[in-house]
Amino acid sequence: MKKNLFSMLVLCLIGLQSLMAQGREVSGIVTSADDGLSIPGVSVIIKGTTIGTTTDFDGKYTISVPEEGQTLVFSFVGMKTTELLANTDVINLVMESESIGMDEVMVVAYGVTKKSSFTGSAASVDAEKMTSTPVTSFEKALSGNVPGLQVSSASGQPGASSEIRIRGIGSFSANQNPLYVIDGVPVTTSSTGMKQTGEEGETMTPLSTINPADIASVTVLKDAAASSLYGSRAANGVIVITTKQGKSGKTKINFSTSHGITDLAMDNYETVSGEDFIMLQREAMTNTAIDKKGLKGTAVTDYVDANMAEYYPTPADGKFSDWDDALLRKGEIHNYELSASGGTEKTTFFASISANQTDGVAKNSDMERITGRVNLTHNLNDKLTFTTNLSFGSVKQNIALGGSYYANPFASARIFLLPTDKIYNADGSMTKQSEFGFYNMAREFSLNERSSETWRNSINSSVQYKIVEGLTFKSTFAYDWINTDNLSYSSPESRAGEGNKGEVWQNNRKRKVMTSSNILTFDKTINEDHHFNVLAGYEIEEENRFSMTAEGYNVPVGLKVNNAAAKPNGTSGYDDTAKLLSYLAKVDYDFMNRYYASASIRRDGSSKLGTDERWANFWSVSGSWRASEEAFLSDLDWLDDLKLRASYGTNGTLPDDWYGHMGLYAVEAYNFQPALDYSQVANPNLSWEESKNLNLGIDFRFMDRYSGGFEYFVKTTESMLMEVPLSRVTGFEDMWQNIGEMENKGWEFTFNADVLRDSELKWDVSFNMSHYSNEITKMNNGEAIFDFPYIRKEGEAYNSFYLRDWAGVNSANGAAQWYIIEDGHRVKNDDGTYKVTENPSEAAKTIVGKADPDLTGGINNSFSYKGFNLSFLLNFSIGGDIYNSATATMESDGNTDYSGIMKTQLDRWQKPGDKSPNPKRYWGADTKSNWNSSRRLLENDYLRLKSLTLGYNLPSEVVNKLSLSNVKFYCTGTNLLTFSSQDVVDVEQPVHGSTTYEIPTVKTVTFGVNVSF
Repeated sequence: MKKNLFSMLVLCLIGLQSLMAQGREVSGIVTSADDGLSIPGVSVIIKGTTIGTTTDFDGKYTISVPEEGQTLVFSFVGMKTTELLANTDVINLVMESESIGMDEVMVVAYGVTKKSSFTGSAASVDAEKMTSTPVTSFEKALSGNVPGLQVSSASGQPGASSEIRIRGIGSFSANQNPLYVIDGVPVTTSSTGMKQTGEEGETMTPLSTINPADIASVTVLKDAAASSLYGSRAANGVIVITTKQGKSGKTKINFSTSHGITDLAMDNYETVSGEDFIMLQREAMTNTAIDKKGLKGTAVTDYVDANMAEYYPTPADGKFSDWDDALLRKGEIHNYELSASGGTEKTTFFASISANQTDGVAKNSDMERITGRVNLTHNLNDKLTFTTNLSFGSVKQNIALGGSYYANPFASARIFLLPTDKIYNADGSMTKQSEFGFYNMAREFSLNERSSETWRNSINSSVQYKIVEGLTFKSTFAYDWINTDNLSYSSPESRAGEGNKGEVWQNNRKRKVMTSSNILTFDKTINEDHHFNVLAGYEIEEENRFSMTAEGYNVPVGLKVNNAAAKPNGTSGYDDTAKLLSYLAKVDYDFMNRYYASASIRRDGSSKLGTDERWANFWSVSGSWRASEEAFLSDLDWLDDLKLRASYGTNGTLPDDWYGHMGLYAVEAYNFQPALDYSQVANPNLSWEESKNLNLGIDFRFMDRYSGGFEYFVKTTESMLMEVPLSRVTGFEDMWQNIGEMENKGWEFTFNADVLRDSELKWDVSFNMSHYSNEITKMNNGEAIFDFPYIRKEGEAYNSFYLRDWAGVNSANGAAQWYIIEDGHRVKNDDGTYKVTENPSEAAKTIVGKADPDLTGGINNSFSYKGFNLSFLLNFSIGGDIYNSATATMESDGNTDYSGIMKTQLDRWQKPGDKSPNPKRYWGADTKSNWNSSRRLLENDYLRLKSLTLGYNLPSEVVNKLSLSNVKFYCTGTNLLTFSSQDVVDVEQPVHGSTTYEIPTVKTVTFGVNVSF
């Protein structure tokens, strides 16, 4: 009987709901304010109920609503949610994109928050900016979009890493890169690719295994209030990445493809023509013969002719070799992406697969990437939710060697291989080496291989349970596995391999990271005015790194495996594990949506430190005041929002050395038997680096059109890790200790404007600018460290250049001159002029500049008109120097006989009275004019057109006839124009500011199409 009554009640309720749903019908069409096109898949729900529908391919919807007083809620990812009264039978809606305003939702540490209630410092970058720039690794697209974030491309090798610095340099010796968090889980970014000593940066970054099109948003956490919940890994900031998720409704399929070309963004180290090369060498030899050797008459000519014939023979046909053409090229980019998303009210999904082929500007460099992702969310009921994110990435690379190696194609084309060196013999075969013995790299590349193949799998699963209203428990487990096979092969037919009859070097590296967290969250509003959000939990992480290397000689042609080597040369390897255990808690409170306070604490314990120093606490306190909510500002109709905020807290950095605190033995060979050798002194007091952060900020929005903010920060790093020299009687050279201190302080400014929005032509602009200064405040016993070309000294910036002070060229005799320095300053003559010397050994070194820029920033513009849209980003840097160490031999004034010659050498001293930047040329004579000095210091002010995109969306009537939802054609360029104070080398250099011979930054032009079904 009870069962029957229950069934009847259920039927009555269903019938009642059906009856309510049989009210009048409301219909309409939803279009985008950006381009006027219809939007399929928009959710339309009667507020307070589960009754709803979605727009069809044409953006049309029809819904039955009860009579009187009902509200329709329109929502779509990337668009502002809109509520409209259902008071008419036809309701058309123009949806606007989510703008960066005070109500923007941001993904932050272990959760999400509204910008209006956030008390820390963070900046968000949306998915559009991630995909509008064709990059092989997403972090490169952040350049110019985030104030206080500096992106430096150490190498133009496809798939190579970038240097990311948030609010300056955070350490002497420990890792200076930010922590990356993907879908709530910290991930490793340690490279497993190969790297030779002297190469700058990493040839492969694990971030390149992520498809930028899978990213929904990126949030950069900059101060302690934003990042202290990540504790010991957050001193350099945190970059939080959220991948795309599905939404309930009709399945949407998206396909895009783009193709383009790449070339060097600037003419780096431009060399002279063959004719000018011959002319400059003859001039230098003539000067040497006369001034250095005392030759006269025909003896001078005989000396010059003999040496020119031996070292720089003019080709018989008069055609000089073009090594750029032989070793470099215009690269190509080919990209394909397919994704699908959708689901039901209970289960949603996002799935994607992509393929990318990027051929680098060096003929032996390229990257092939395949990625896949499946993100699933299933609501078992109103309380229990399961989420699983699966991804894989495969990256294959052919890698051009970097650094000042002969095998570096970029260095070879400029330093080692001269226009007088032959590429081909008379019979058409390739020459083996140059007149100076350097290998013909065009031939070497055809015989040898340097490659890397990386496979990455990751799983991130969580279960969330709503215990009671406002109380939620979430448990997450993640596993990230990276496997890389590296190969270096030199054929026995090559000059590099012929000495050992062929060489093969194979290396396997793995990184495995397991993370598990359990978080309890309580969210409650009391009496409508008091809102609390409390979080508590713990997290464990275990990371393993493994490497196995084998090398063999005497290898048959084409067999690139060690078991083909007749002569094993050696093996090596390691298998290390590090563990981290953390407890964390946070309390957020706001009163009347006006006053906000937040406090967090995290306690970390790491196996990288000794038992006495293993644990440390990291914390933050912060608060904000929305002054615009006060009554005394309520009459200011033009003021939409005004918020003041402040924070202070601590973060930490762990040593890079996993066992730096331990006394270690190494296994050595003694009399062909294994033996233990004491290899490292124990330091049980080795501890964390600690960063203390103060942040003061103001956010504003007025006239519902303009918004921005200003922040001032001071970041002090203490107990910095340094390798301190030890007494020789210990038998060791140095040991890790916590010694130094450093301070970064500066400010950031952002401004956004909807310049035009009430017409068919729309224009949005955003501007950001930042400044910071760096100062070392404490060194070991106050002693400076000389690390050419830098000095690490108390009271100075970390990247201060310490060099002789160049005084130019003596116009009377063409000799190089340097300033006389005493106590770090130039010495004056009695007449007020500065004393100079022509002997560099008499010129003391002094601080002549620093790498850190004074101002950096970006200017973003976005235009749309009907179906057309145009956007471009300019980034700039003012102040900061580059030490051009890479061209020391190319600008040696003839002293280096084996090197190519830069075009800058054409402007040289030739006769008394000449005023030129380069001294009189001498061939093979040590005039010391190219000794390291501020002569090679370049001011690096620049403005660069970082990206430019022009797109066109087909009209909806055309798209509808094709049974599609949207078709967009676009053209994108990166690094197209650069205006700079120097034109010697690309403006994007490593953070330390010293030039290298890595493959420089490239510019790209791509054409593509995006089709939505």
